[in-house]
Amino acid sequence: MERWWMRARYAVKSVIFPLICLQFIRTLLFPTGFDVLLLFAMFLLYLGILFEVF
Repeated sequence: MERWWMRARYAVKSVIFPLICLQFIRTLLFPTGFDVLLLFAMFLLYLGILFEVF
């Protein structure tokens, strides 16, 4: 892979985990359909980066 893509993946991976945690807490406190979909999308993105799909 290209070097810039590896750096971008690492940056997104390090930023998205805290965002997932905050979104999970928000979803527990104020559950809406949009919050659930956003949490699911961020979780799929994190898994994709973690398992090197992206």
